[in-house]
Amino acid sequence: MTLQMDIEPEKFLLTLMQKALDAVKPEHLVQPYITDLKSQAITVVGMGKAAAHMALGVEKTLGSAAQGIVVVPYGYEAGCQWIKVRSAAHPLPDQNGIDATIEIIETLRANDNPVLALVSGGGSSLCCGPAPFISLSEKQSIIAQLLAKGTPIGLLNQVRATLSSIKGGRLAAFAANQPVGALVLSDVPGDNLAMVASGPFSAFRPDAKACLAALNQAKIGIPERVQRGVLAKSTKSKTQSNVQTRLIGSGATALQAAESWAKTQGLQVHSFGDALEGSAEQLAGFHLQKINQLCNQSPLLLLSGGEANVELTGSGQGGPNRHFLAHLAQTTPKGMQLAALAIDTDGRDGSDGEAGAWFASQGIKNRSAAIKRALKDCDSGGFFKQLRTNIHTGPTGTNVNDFRAILVSKQPG
Repeated sequence: MTLQMDIEPEKFLLTLMQKALDAVKPEHLVQPYITDLKSQAITVVGMGKAAAHMALGVEKTLGSAAQGIVVVPYGYEAGCQWIKVRSAAHPLPDQNGIDATIEIIETLRANDNPVLALVSGGGSSLCCGPAPFISLSEKQSIIAQLLAKGTPIGLLNQVRATLSSIKGGRLAAFAANQPVGALVLSDVPGDNLAMVASGPFSAFRPDAKACLAALNQAKIGIPERVQRGVLAKSTKSKTQSNVQTRLIGSGATALQAAESWAKTQGLQVHSFGDALEGSAEQLAGFHLQKINQLCNQSPLLLLSGGEANVELTGSGQGGPNRHFLAHLAQTTPKGMQLAALAIDTDGRDGSDGEAGAWFASQGIKNRSAAIKRALKDCDSGGFFKQLRTNIHTGPTGTNVNDFRAILVSKQPG
């Protein structure tokens, strides 16, 4: 199946995806922000899915003058020479994350050098120091239940910060006597930098009521001591005047690169930005509405980023991006052809190790029953596996949340 303008959907969408991912390679994004740090010793700490590749970029610019430690999820390591790379669990914290956090704190305490903090999405579980009123196992249980409910990242990270002794700017206190430059690669819709990795170097006021409301809505019971601890934490962290935070990239960076390349291919492009957030079904409905509004302009390309969420109700595999695609495939507008791709830019959409998937209208004809079944069982991964259109990238070393692209044209004849 080919769209108008002789575009081969699979080749086009996969090339577009790669253009987006190339634009958010952390080792390239950090370098313009650190050239003024040459010729001096720098202490590096970091956390998140992109932290090791950010550290690699730092080493390429600063060499052995930059030393320290970063923590990344298992599989997201990079071959750094002078900056230690530790691994821990994601999205649920583990003891390795606690141990790495202790090592980060000790590194900050032991050095008088300027600090370069490398912060990216995923750091919330990796940089882990449970508050005194909660155990690691209790925190793991709470986060697991919130994830299963499809809790939005902003609210999820509010809870994480409230249950932590180092998030919400508290990690910065261990470097109070040194200047800290925090470079942030954002995976948060709207780029609230205090929410990326739950803001270890960005002070904000944990919202106790919002935290307890989220737990209540998810029907998560907590011990009385945890509730008392949450309420006591609802005070603003002391802002560290020595911290300068800069955004080095986000979903917008990926979308801009994709849009620029698509335009060189002669396509009209409509980008809805990187701040779209909601359930996979809601986001599919939004895009279908836009397709109906813009169909007279076809052929065209729709782009968006942000975060899709799914509440787990079945035992299948797959993630929010493929759930989004399944909802999109279920209601293709009459007289139109679609070819769509959606991935999580970190390379993991759901629990089966796939980054996402793609589909074209011709490939899903007469599959409405299978799509309906996949949505009911939360098995979008299984559906796209049958189509052989799952996308496997492996860990990408970056993380700017979701990337979506939809090619739209009128049905021939």
